[in-house]
Amino acid sequence: MPQKKFGARRKRKPKKIARDINPQEAEAKNLRREENLRKRNAILKTINEALEKRRKEKEARRNAIRDKKIKAYHDELRNRGATIQEQKMTQIRKDMKSILIGGVDKVNAMKVVGDKVKLEGSTMKVGGSKYKMKNNVHMVGWGRETLMLGAALERVIGKRLKKGFLVVPRGSIFGMWETPSCFPILDTRITFLEAGSGDFPDDASVAATRRIADYCKKLKKRDILIVVLSGGTEALLSCPRGAVTLQEYENVLSRLKSAGATKMEISIVGCKLSTVLGGELARLAFPAKVVTLAMSDIPGNPELEIAGGPTVNNPNRDAAFHVLKKYNIAGRLPTSVLDILNEEKRPSDDPLVNDENKFKFVDYHVIASSIDAVRGMTDAAFRLGLIPVVLNHSVIGPVREVSQAYAQIASLMILAAEGKINKIEMYDAMKFNRVLPLSESMVREIFPSKEKWGLGLCLLLGGAPTTTIEMNVDKKVPADNRSGANQELALYFSLDWYLKVKENPILKEYVVWFLGGNSSGKDGNSAAAGAYGYANLGPGIFQRHKELKKEEETLDLKVRGMVRTSPGGEATLEALEQLTSLRDEIARISRILPDRVLREGNANFMFMNINDGDELLDLGYTFTGVCDLHVIRIVRYQCNCDGNCLGRGEGKRSSLPSGICQDRECVANKTLPRVVIDPSPESRTCCGRFAGPKIKIQ
Repeated sequence: MPQKKFGARRKRKPKKIARDINPQEAEAKNLRREENLRKRNAILKTINEALEKRRKEKEARRNAIRDKKIKAYHDELRNRGATIQEQKMTQIRKDMKSILIGGVDKVNAMKVVGDKVKLEGSTMKVGGSKYKMKNNVHMVGWGRETLMLGAALERVIGKRLKKGFLVVPRGSIFGMWETPSCFPILDTRITFLEAGSGDFPDDASVAATRRIADYCKKLKKRDILIVVLSGGTEALLSCPRGAVTLQEYENVLSRLKSAGATKMEISIVGCKLSTVLGGELARLAFPAKVVTLAMSDIPGNPELEIAGGPTVNNPNRDAAFHVLKKYNIAGRLPTSVLDILNEEKRPSDDPLVNDENKFKFVDYHVIASSIDAVRGMTDAAFRLGLIPVVLNHSVIGPVREVSQAYAQIASLMILAAEGKINKIEMYDAMKFNRVLPLSESMVREIFPSKEKWGLGLCLLLGGAPTTTIEMNVDKKVPADNRSGANQELALYFSLDWYLKVKENPILKEYVVWFLGGNSSGKDGNSAAAGAYGYANLGPGIFQRHKELKKEEETLDLKVRGMVRTSPGGEATLEALEQLTSLRDEIARISRILPDRVLREGNANFMFMNINDGDELLDLGYTFTGVCDLHVIRIVRYQCNCDGNCLGRGEGKRSSLPSGICQDRECVANKTLPRVVIDPSPESRTCCGRFAGPKIKIQ
């Protein structure tokens, strides 16, 4: 290669000849640039909105924790100067809450896996079933609780889990930072997909479910698919079939609901139009072995209704068109929906289904339900010395009827203990009750007696009552509505029990309280989990309103006279200001009258404005989601004395009560063992350790 001579000039590259730019190409280029800039700005806007939403959620949680601590501090200061009656009420709330928490803890998502799923070598045991695992386990699931269930299951299964996909509501993963124990292992094989928000699906939930469906199609016969479900997650499972869009899918179900279709009918149509509901997920996973682990939020645990039953065969799936025709909707449907409805029916001799219309290759296990929660409440009631009576764990019906049934059974239990009715009369009173029917064997089992009363009875129930708003499907719900079944039920029970006491004065000798709470920690559209109810709760508001109205009439007459005699006097102006303040108070109480808030489906507003919110139940997020839990506490006055038995002694034995109960009718003197305070023949029983002075809640 010849070397360049020193100082030789470089050959210059020929200059590019500028060519004329086509105006159309320039305009197209500018349009593309503007389109790309628009997309970029849209993405940045979405990201900023998401970050701002996260910031506000975090700030709201931080403020809620701060407000909770402030309220606890103020409550402590207030309780220091509380009367004996107020202290007693505080203790009742505390005891009842501990009973309900005992039930919630029993079905905690982290605990149920440890209780129900066992690993022996390479064999997983669930109930009476065993599954051999050899790096062939796959996991899919939907629901907020599945985040904890999946993490706990992965700790049990270990490296035998090959891959997992769990779809959780938006914000769930971010919320895990507040509970480090719920975090998955660092090298987790589970992919968590956030989609949807509450009961509303979105395109992300459709994409996530479709991704899971495509994954399940690839499974082989040797594979095991664990499907983890929590109740109330049908929105996350929304994935329309064929060319049906999410909006079309939602419109069809919404029109059915507005037409008055039942939940079962809506489910039939939804399963027909879905890619995974009604057993379609199991069919996609065949021939793999499918093991379903579900947390039930429906009384009775119907497998097809829990989260839409993606692994449960739906024999009525082909009846969807008849359901739509029944409500005159079939003729006004999009073409894409009609194509799905008119497809060829599945043959009756389905090789995947047995004689009981169940899949041969699917095992279904309900690992948490209201039955387990009621068992947990039973143990908690025993620890408090109360006798637990389990009545029902699948109560359904309108809250109005449920409240009447609860007040009825509570009054019957008291009358039975007092010897006013026998077992036959109790059976006749409840055998045809629509909400709480009792059989003869049940009456024999729960029939109380004074000898087996203990410190009181605790009636335990679970279920899913229907709120006033839910009963009126055509009624438009206000955006600020705070309806909750448990809060409505607590208020209704207060009114019903007040009427029961008026009918039968013997009930005045007993303190009866109700507590209803949602196991998930969120009752309806409110931040509270539920509420307490007792005889003078609702009627007390009516009485206060009546007293203020009477006071207003008296003051109004007085002010009219003062205005005539001394219009500009100082006393007249003060009286006018007092009258204005009184009318403002009457207006405030008028907005929280029980009949008004129940009619509007906004019982939460009333509970927030009475007793400093003490009657509201706060549980926070409980890591579970089964049915509502109900507690009815029935306690007779343990002591009929004047309270002197609570006094402290003087002198050497000052640590012991000095006031000895002299009341011969006191239950403590009749049933409790003697406590020797003074070694003399006159030593008697002290009832102070079992009861305070008689406190009547009127």
